[in-house]
Amino acid sequence: MRTTLLGSVFAAAVVVAGATGPAVAAWPEKPVTVVVPFNPGGTSDQVARNFQIAIEENELLPQPVTIVNVGGHYSIGSRRVMEAQPDGYEFLLIHIALMGGEGTGVNDFGYRDFEPVASTGEFCLAPMVRKDSGFDSLEALLAKAKEEPDTLIFGANLGAINHMAGIMLQNAMPGAEFRFVQIGGGTANFTALTGSQTNATVLSGAEVVNFTLDENGDPSDESQIKPLAYTGGERHPDLADLPTAKELGFDVEFCVQSWWFAPKGTPQEAIDGFADALEAASASDRITGFYEERLFGDVFLRGDELQTSLDATWDRILPVAEQAAQK
Repeated sequence: MRTTLLGSVFAAAVVVAGATGPAVAAWPEKPVTVVVPFNPGGTSDQVARNFQIAIEENELLPQPVTIVNVGGHYSIGSRRVMEAQPDGYEFLLIHIALMGGEGTGVNDFGYRDFEPVASTGEFCLAPMVRKDSGFDSLEALLAKAKEEPDTLIFGANLGAINHMAGIMLQNAMPGAEFRFVQIGGGTANFTALTGSQTNATVLSGAEVVNFTLDENGDPSDESQIKPLAYTGGERHPDLADLPTAKELGFDVEFCVQSWWFAPKGTPQEAIDGFADALEAASASDRITGFYEERLFGDVFLRGDELQTSLDATWDRILPVAEQAAQK
C-alpha cells in the first residue's frame, strides 16, 4: 500500500510538472542568475547591480543573485534567457528594446515569448552631442538634420531605446533625418560620441549624471559631451537647467521602465518569489537612494497590472519601431 501511495504521489507530481513547467521545490535552492544584455556600466547594469546588493543586504533571498553581462547586440543575451531551461534560475533584465527589436524585425521574438516578472523604476532620456559640436540647442541639431538629411551620425542600438528615441526626435521636425548606426548601449555610445565616431545619441538620466556631472552634481569641466533637452514630462529637479523637449516646442516625451522576465514555462513559484524579492528591494534604502541619485521615478508593477502595461506599451511603440525598420 505504501508503494502504491508513493507511486500515486509521483504520478501527480509528473502531471503538475507537465502542465506548469519544471517543478521547483523551496525556490531558490541555488544561486539565481540575471542576464543583462548590455555591457557593464550602462543604465540596465546599474539597475541590476543595485537590486542585487539590495537583495543581499536585506536578506531577501536565501541564495545569491549573480549578474551576467552579455555584450554586443541586446538580442544575444535576450535570446540566451528565452532559450534557457525554465527552471526558475535564469532571468532577464531589459527594457523597451525588447519591443523595439521585435517591431523593427531585428529580432524574431518579443516580450510575449517570456514570462513577465516585474517592472521596476522609470527613467527618461537626453539627446547628447559633443561640447565642440557647434550645436547649442535641440532645434539647431534637428535643423541640421533637416538641412542635410542622413549626414549626422546618430549612435544607437538598433531597435532599442536610443534608436526609438532618435526616430521620435527627428519626427518632431518634419524632414529631419539622422543616419542611425549600430553602436550599442549607453557606455558604448558615450565612448563613440566622445571619440567623434558619432555626432549625436541619447543617454538616460542616470548616464547623464554618470558621464557629465562631477561628484557634487555640477557640470564637469572634464566631460566632452552635453545634453540638449530632457524627454520627461517635466524638468527633473536634479537637471533643473535642462529644458524638456516639449518646452522647446517638440512633441517628444519618452520614459522607460526596466523589465524583468523569465523563460516561458518558468514555474509560478519562482516568478512570484523573485517578484516578491524585487518588490521588497524596491522599498529599501539602497533602491530608493539609487532612484533619487540616478533620476529614476519610483515604479513597481507585477501580475495583471504589469501585463496590461506591457500590452499598452507595445501598442504605442509598434508604429515607431516599424518606422525605425526603414532607417
